[in-house]
Formats: sequence, structure tokens, C-alpha cells
Amino acid sequence: MAIFRNLTIAAALLLPALAEDRQRNPDSYTWNPELSKEGPVLVTVSLQKQVAAVYRNGVRIGSCEVSSGKPGHETPTGVFHILNKDANHHSKTYGNAPMPYSERLTWDGVALHAGGLPGFPSSHGCIHIPYEFSKQLFGITHTGTTVLVTNDSPDVHVSNEHSMAFQGGESSDFSWTPEASPSGPVSLIYSKPDQKLFVVRNGITIGEGKADSGWFSKRPKGTQAFVFSGWKSDGSSSWTQVGGVKKDHAKALDEWFKLDPRFQHLLMGLLQPGTNLVVTAESVTQQTSSKPGFRVLQGVKEEQVE
Repeated sequence: MAIFRNLTIAAALLLPALAEDRQRNPDSYTWNPELSKEGPVLVTVSLQKQVAAVYRNGVRIGSCEVSSGKPGHETPTGVFHILNKDANHHSKTYGNAPMPYSERLTWDGVALHAGGLPGFPSSHGCIHIPYEFSKQLFGITHTGTTVLVTNDSPDVHVSNEHSMAFQGGESSDFSWTPEASPSGPVSLIYSKPDQKLFVVRNGITIGEGKADSGWFSKRPKGTQAFVFSGWKSDGSSSWTQVGGVKKDHAKALDEWFKLDPRFQHLLMGLLQPGTNLVVTAESVTQQTSSKPGFRVLQGVKEEQVE
């Protein structure tokens, strides 16, 4: 028994060192920014596989191991936007613990930052990433960058080009307040159960309106992310699916959204190469969806907790 106890103590003492070594190990990540040198960034995190991927203008430029929240402190899934950044952050909650290159996803303390990588979920809810990777990621993200966290597997099949048309439909109520966030990267979130399209800029909702869809409305499961690559000669738009591409979804789809014609006109004026579209089967409210496990944050500042 004494030998077993001593081995247990030794393992407990060794684990932080192993996690630190893995954090600094270049084999724990890839980084190839030359593959796409500019454009909006999208980060995807698979809690199931404990990996993250970084896309710029729809091109995958990096990936890494992660360590997410351990049992009892699970990392929430959802569509998040980076709320603020701090290269030298220290936690007020956990004894001034260093959290280098921290990128906050929620006001209650969930963030991406450099941390230990023991090979399994070990954090108090944050997403730990390799130290050198965190430095590189910190340099290309901005307030408002979209981060998609799911329990899905990462992409295993290359997605084909997808065509989407934003068409004028019946008149309906919609909101449009671009002055709430005058500039910055734009993301779209489509909620299937709500049949609503949300326009988010710098993490703040600047528009929302009713939207009927074709293929998406018939495929209620899972979360899909797409990146806008340009307009086609027929007036439709071209998109690339990133992350979570299942084999039966890898074929090209021809999708459409029908919106209030005024909303359609305003939206099309904002679309630029690199704009992200996240399609979710969750219902959206101002702060979270109807299910506690999946959040769609709208940039409403809550009381900040470190």
C-alpha cells in the first residue's frame, strides 16, 4: 500500500511538469499563416477530440491540442465572440494564476489561453492551448472574432464549395442598428428553431430578422460553420464549410434564405470575403440559447468576474 501511495504522490507531482512540457512541445500544434495571409479569422474547438483549428478567409492555417474543462467545470459549448484580450492576464479567482495570451469568451471567466496540456480535460472551464500557439493566435485575432465550441468531431472530409442565395421574401419585422458597432468583422448566426438570422459585428448584434431556409431547415442536427468566399455571376454567394464536415455532408449544397427585402438589401451590403456563417439547431436569446449547454452570446456585458 505504501508503494502504491508513493507512486500516486509521484504521479501527482509529475503531471503538472508533463503538462507544461507538452504546452511547449512544437508537436502539439501546427501553424502555417502563409497559406492565407489576411482576412477574418474563425476558431473552432472540438471538446470531443480536444483539438482546435484556426481558419483565415476559410483556409485552415493552424491547429492544436487543447485541454478544456474537467468534470464539474465543463467548458460550455456555443457560438462565442472574443470579448477582450490580455497578453499578461492573471486570474483573481485562482490565486493570481498566470493565463498568458488570454482571450475572453464569456464575462464569467471562460477564455482561450496558454495552459497545461496533460492530454485530457483538466481546466476550470477555460480552453488551454500551447504557449507558442497562443502567442501566434493572439496576434491575428480581434475583439469580435468568432469562436465555435462544440462536442462534434473536427472535420475529417474536405468540404465542397456551397452556393447560397439571399432572396427577398415576404415583408416582416426586423431590427437594424449598425451604429451599435460601426466597424469590425461580421458574423452571421442562423437559428433553425427560431428561423432567424442574426448579424453580429465585433461581437455585438446589429441586426436580426426572420429567415426561411431550404436545406438547413430539413437538417436540424448539429452545428455547421461556413466562410463566405465571393459572389457568383448568378447573384448567389459562394461559401466553404469548415469544421465538423461529416462524410454525408461533404457534397456541395445549394441553399437559400428568404428575408424581408429591406433586410436582404442591408445584409448583402455587409458581406465580404471571410464573413462567417454559423448555423445552429439551438434557439437564441440575448445571452444564451434555451438550452444551458449551448450559448450564443450577443456581447451583452454582464458583471465581470475574473
